[in-house]
Amino acid sequence: MKPTRVLLAAASSLFVSQLMAGEAVLYITEDGSAVRDLAVSIDGQKKLVGASGFVVFDIEKGNHKVELSKYGEWLGEFDFATAGSSQNAEVQVELVGGEPMPEVNVYTPGQEEAAAVGQLSGYLQSDETGGPVSGARISVAGTEMAMMTDADGFFSFELPRGEYALNIAHPNYGKRDIASVRVMSNVNTGVNMTMSMSGNGVIEEVVAVGSYIPSTATAQERDSSAVLDAIGSEQMARFGDSSAASALKRVAGVSLVGGQFAVVRGLQGRYISSTLNGSLMPSTDPMRRDVPLDLFPASVLGGINIQKSYTPDLPGDTTGGAIMMTTKGLPDGPVNKIKINGGLNTRTTFSDVNGYEGSDTDFTGMDDGSRDLPSLVDSATNGGNDAINYCNFAGCTLPSEAAALGKSFDNNYRVDQIQAKPERGFSYAFGDLISKDAGDVGFYGAVQYNDKTEARHDAKTDDQNISGTYERSKRKIDATGYFVAGFENENHKLNSKSILLRKTDDTVRTSSVYDADDNQQTKEYTLQWVERQFLSQQFSGEHFFVDGTNQLNWRLGYSQTSRDEPDRRTYQYINGNLIPSTIERRYAELTEDAFEFGLDYTFDQMITDTIGMKLKAGMLMSTKDRTVDLVRIGFEIPSTSTLDVTQNIEHILTDDNFDSGNARIQVRTSPTDSYEASDDMFAYYGSAELDLTDVKILAGARLEDSEQTLSYPNSSVADDSLSANEVLPVVSVSWQANEETQVRFGVSQTLSRPGLTERSRSVQYDPETDEQIFGNPNLQISKITNIDLRGEYYFSEEESVSVALFSKDIADPIERSIPDGSGSASDGSTFRNEDSATVQGIEFDFRKNTLDGDAWSGFVSGNLTFLDATVNLSEDTARFEGKSSRKLQGQSEYLANIQLGFDHLPSGQNITFLVNYFDDRIYKTSRALEPEVEEGRYSVDIVYQYDATENLMVKAKANNITDEKVVFSRDGKEIESYFDGANISASVEYSF
Repeated sequence: MKPTRVLLAAASSLFVSQLMAGEAVLYITEDGSAVRDLAVSIDGQKKLVGASGFVVFDIEKGNHKVELSKYGEWLGEFDFATAGSSQNAEVQVELVGGEPMPEVNVYTPGQEEAAAVGQLSGYLQSDETGGPVSGARISVAGTEMAMMTDADGFFSFELPRGEYALNIAHPNYGKRDIASVRVMSNVNTGVNMTMSMSGNGVIEEVVAVGSYIPSTATAQERDSSAVLDAIGSEQMARFGDSSAASALKRVAGVSLVGGQFAVVRGLQGRYISSTLNGSLMPSTDPMRRDVPLDLFPASVLGGINIQKSYTPDLPGDTTGGAIMMTTKGLPDGPVNKIKINGGLNTRTTFSDVNGYEGSDTDFTGMDDGSRDLPSLVDSATNGGNDAINYCNFAGCTLPSEAAALGKSFDNNYRVDQIQAKPERGFSYAFGDLISKDAGDVGFYGAVQYNDKTEARHDAKTDDQNISGTYERSKRKIDATGYFVAGFENENHKLNSKSILLRKTDDTVRTSSVYDADDNQQTKEYTLQWVERQFLSQQFSGEHFFVDGTNQLNWRLGYSQTSRDEPDRRTYQYINGNLIPSTIERRYAELTEDAFEFGLDYTFDQMITDTIGMKLKAGMLMSTKDRTVDLVRIGFEIPSTSTLDVTQNIEHILTDDNFDSGNARIQVRTSPTDSYEASDDMFAYYGSAELDLTDVKILAGARLEDSEQTLSYPNSSVADDSLSANEVLPVVSVSWQANEETQVRFGVSQTLSRPGLTERSRSVQYDPETDEQIFGNPNLQISKITNIDLRGEYYFSEEESVSVALFSKDIADPIERSIPDGSGSASDGSTFRNEDSATVQGIEFDFRKNTLDGDAWSGFVSGNLTFLDATVNLSEDTARFEGKSSRKLQGQSEYLANIQLGFDHLPSGQNITFLVNYFDDRIYKTSRALEPEVEEGRYSVDIVYQYDATENLMVKAKANNITDEKVVFSRDGKEIESYFDGANISASVEYSF
């Protein structure tokens, strides 16, 4: 397809205005391909020729001497001349027998009789399959010239000489912008690229060629000896995923609990490892050892890989899978874009929801100090740890001092009805990639803010003769800051990545329930403010040696997670009377610091023409230190008081009542409420992979030496420790029957360590339900044997189907269980090693193109998972639950996803329909009763995107449009239900 002369003239005029006077452009080739690592010197200026084969110099008028050398060896020289400072030179140098053969073309921009044209052609290759990518729209930025790649992935333009940028768009592979592509007169410049559905496509090479034969090497994902699923930033954008959590639920065998935590192949967080840029992550949830995935917004993520089978380079707790998140790297070129977004919920927005008087800075997601423990109370109670001794004589707390302590608290308990505002937010991204002689230097930064209100509607409870209604509203304020800077060339990559992620939840819950057995009407109120933060600084390097056969990767990182819950307020009225023992103000803070250093070394060499060997070894040193501080302050009304406890709580806890002694505070903190913990691990691994062309065999092992220690600074209780030294072997085989078919099989051993809170003697409180959770210091490490089998068939470079079978046998699995206690202790939860568990399942995954035309393209993809996970209970648990076995908690028997997408290529519009389903799953076990079950449900989403111009993008999405009722049941009877409402949002993004 050739452009008309009118287009050529327009393009020529455009680029004439961009060319600088006195420029010499050289490209160096040998046998038609670019020559790399060649030093070129013009008039004393010296530069290296990169992988592109091009090098550019500024020149003055006069005679110019060109010298060429490689690795210090002189190759030759030649001269050329320019008559004026406005003249440019194009120099093509072909090395023949090592001798330079130059062709020099000197010209004055804008004074040529006809446009000097060259050819820009290329090939687009799939990173997933190694085959061509057809149907991609290639456009030349700043012109109206565009075309589609043909069935073989090729494209070709005839363009005036100059420097160009290409815009590439594909319905499945997303978008790429390729900057600084040179075209020289009478020369064919080939741009050969890979693109990935995971959003990580790169320029493979830019060469000056006469003809090009594309590579058919199998890409990393298809070649992997492990079972791997990839999600890229482009796919997250296409599917409207706002965070890592929402993206993961579309992967085969993956579901979410609470919208935050992943369940992979029926196994919850303790069996899943999570990494960010290769580093382990501390958790911001005191109840769990896994990471809340809603903390990581899509705006900073470059991609997510979910590896479901174990390899020695992964942490030893990779049983269900490894969630490997990477943040965005250096951009391909200049980035300067802003996005504004807004949204509403069909039930919540503009309706009345629960609210209360907060601080002046709540909109930032940071409390201004209004919720801090009063300094007077802090000093008088030794940080909330010492009880108050009230009396009327010296040596204890006098009435006047007691009154001052009570009055130091802000008398703010009232719950009001406020109007829920629409969702609003913005983000800004900036960056650039600057080419230098030694390589590329770049940076990328992003900031994001979002403010959204959620609520549960028509919420009801009805269980064990206790029934009623409740309201829960939650304001969610998210803030993100991200910056990466680095250097890259052909053999080395150095990066520095700084990350700040904040999520604040401001929750208000009110409930009114009737207990028919006790004839009691109970109204309960909870005001909760929680700030979660993840702060990380990471340095990493990738280095290739000896013609790329040796690779050394290293990483060094420090991260800190924190969860601050200041002044959680709870109280109850029973039959209209305020119950003083239920009034509590709680101050909880968790901080976890993590330091990590890791090395990975790979040697990849062909032993013969058909046999390859890859040897890999590495080490990891990780240390985590956690501090948990918990202070509980209660209030009491002396039995001699005549206060009217039917009043509003703010009329009871007044300054006058503290002065008169009718109300006073109590310290309820237990000596073991606060604790300090460390979790240290040293690991090293080795593996060998033999590539026999059609068959790959991998064998290796990982040694992990770990120790957990818990101490209680406010108690005389002895420290608890758990140490282990485990060897975790793995063997896997991958057989490529032909170009379309591949089968993988693996056997491995992994483990699961208890979380720090699970082993703590502290009584913790569930962040959602406020239920007491009792740790178990006697917990032991679970050991797992894994068997994985997956077959894949590729219809084309974009279309495939796969079937996976897996089996896991778990010894001593840890389950959340019923405590062996009485009274209030019997209502909480604890953790216990059960006897054994088995997990078996089948996963079916597919993708198929439905349309493939010049104007329209479409696809359908989806997955279906069947799981059977059974736990054999220990003697104690079986006695409490009344059964010897049951399903694993959080495990759905069936999971399903389907996506249907359509693209109108000429207008740049696309629409995607997404359906997600999870089956019934155990939410909580119960004493002598059937467990509480979260009933399965569907969610349907629609995402629309319109590339209005090269700079303007409009996106709209509707989530949960069916608004199916959320139901919890016990033995088939509904015990709790509510509606979330449908979310409708839109965003406008503009690139400057």
